[in-house]
Amino acid sequence: MSTTLLQELQGELRRLYIAGSDLAAEDFRLKRLEPKLAQLGERAPVFKKLAEGVAALTGPSDPEARAVRLQDVSLLLNSVLSTQGATAAEAQVVTEREKDNELPELTTMHSYRQLAEVQNALSESGGGRYEIVTSAYEQGLFRDLRLFPFAMKALSDSYSEIADFAARNILPSYGRSIVPYLLSEMDIQGGREEERRLQVVRELGVDPEDARSLERLVHAAEEGADKVRSAAIACLGPHPAYEARLLEWSQDKKKAVREGAYRALAVRNSEAARERLYDAFKGKDALLAAEAIGYAPSAEMIDMLLPLFEELLRKGDAGEVDKKAKEKQWSALEPFLTAFEYARHPELERLYLDLAGNQSAYPALGRLHGGDCIRILRHAAAYLESTDTDEALDVLKRLEEQDPIYLPYAFHASKRRLTPAELYDQYVGSGWGRLKTVVSKKSQRAQKALLDTLRDELYAYQGYVRIRLPQDQIEAEWDPRWLDWLIERDDLQLVSALAAPGNSRLLPYIERTMEKANHHDAHYIFTSLDACDADEDTKYELLMKWMERKDWKRTYSMYEEESERLLRVPDHLASESADRLEALIKDVRYDSLKEKLEEIIHALRRRAASV
Repeated sequence: MSTTLLQELQGELRRLYIAGSDLAAEDFRLKRLEPKLAQLGERAPVFKKLAEGVAALTGPSDPEARAVRLQDVSLLLNSVLSTQGATAAEAQVVTEREKDNELPELTTMHSYRQLAEVQNALSESGGGRYEIVTSAYEQGLFRDLRLFPFAMKALSDSYSEIADFAARNILPSYGRSIVPYLLSEMDIQGGREEERRLQVVRELGVDPEDARSLERLVHAAEEGADKVRSAAIACLGPHPAYEARLLEWSQDKKKAVREGAYRALAVRNSEAARERLYDAFKGKDALLAAEAIGYAPSAEMIDMLLPLFEELLRKGDAGEVDKKAKEKQWSALEPFLTAFEYARHPELERLYLDLAGNQSAYPALGRLHGGDCIRILRHAAAYLESTDTDEALDVLKRLEEQDPIYLPYAFHASKRRLTPAELYDQYVGSGWGRLKTVVSKKSQRAQKALLDTLRDELYAYQGYVRIRLPQDQIEAEWDPRWLDWLIERDDLQLVSALAAPGNSRLLPYIERTMEKANHHDAHYIFTSLDACDADEDTKYELLMKWMERKDWKRTYSMYEEESERLLRVPDHLASESADRLEALIKDVRYDSLKEKLEEIIHALRRRAASV
């Protein structure tokens, strides 16, 4: 006789006692146990009561009633366990999981307080929810099993950016084991939510041995709404058994169906699949085929398309180059850029090197609008930037001299191959960078391009938030002369990014900047202050001046960074800090802000009293 199911239920109920009964709503672990209990309930009434209790516990209810139900189910379960011999003899407890009920290896390690805000954000509407969800993802909170149903629910969120973020980031992070859940709950006549659901399935892939999921996918491909059909068909590329169907669908009258088939065929990458894509690329579906190839570029497919691309670029048609002719030329070339966007191929490298370095050999460039010509050369520059060869760098430098729009590509490539001092000398020690007063439009554009490029290099993205590089990395990879150059150009954000101890101009710059900075600059001011080698009392005084110059009649909130810094002022200055902050309260209009300041003042006074 097995008691595994009863013990598993007991473990889940114990978890809810610790985490809070509110988390029982739609709890996946409990809902997974309910049908097993109900099955046993056909033979033993006590299991039926447990199943009903679990259903009530996970269903809609107010918090007080849910807490009572948790106690009721626990009491009944304890009674069953105390007489388990007589009860379980009537039925064999089933412990094997069905394949489509497997969940990813998740935990329940986080507290209810940590999860509640995310659950509310994904259950309600209103502003600020996107930031809560993305922050929770960065913190790893979605690895908690209790947030899994909310992650699934996010696919239908009324705010599309949350739904798209869930499809792009949250759900794929669970791995392939969630694919059966995604497909079992799919409405094949649905809309955007189902497309997102299948987007995740396509990224994760369906286990070839999961016959049930593949059946559901094929059913959606055959019977679903047009966009659902397209998305479902696109998921079938890795499965050879469906190649004939994919080729058939690629000839369908409906554009959406052909689009899905092309995407699947690009992944399939068989000889027949490549031939069909090649034919589509040369016909009316050129862009559709190009997008499919661009998603999964294969060396064999690039081999087939490169000769066509080069032939078009070298072709010099006679006749007047009017607006219509330029648009026609671009329409012929654009699909190649789409198909090659993420491709790496030695022949593509050869072509881009020659194209960027010897533009006159490619007459088609002169038959394009200026913006379209730049788009082609930027594709070439982006490819060469990551090539990391002397030849590629030389071509990029020539492009940079031709037009500052190509400066970022040359800069990124140069940084990988030069020492920090050599990089500074190349971009600031000579040429446009050394000019304090830019005198021509080209030099203005060059300096702006250089500053924008530095911004991209010096701030990394953590999720959707820009963060400064670690101090040791800054000091190791960047020549200290950059900081003086940026102070001269009064770029606070970049000064903050490269701020480091030992620069005598940094503190005076911070003091001057504080007089004209707005409240959005607080982070950059304080980051610069942290990095300089001023003493703690000086930093404290600047912090207090920053607080005193704020317009408290219009200020309605305080940055968390500001409040944390106030609480960390030196002990011997805690009393003075409290007095200066207290003098500001009379001008504060908003109660929440007033309460925040009063909390800080109270904490500082307690510290002062304990010294």
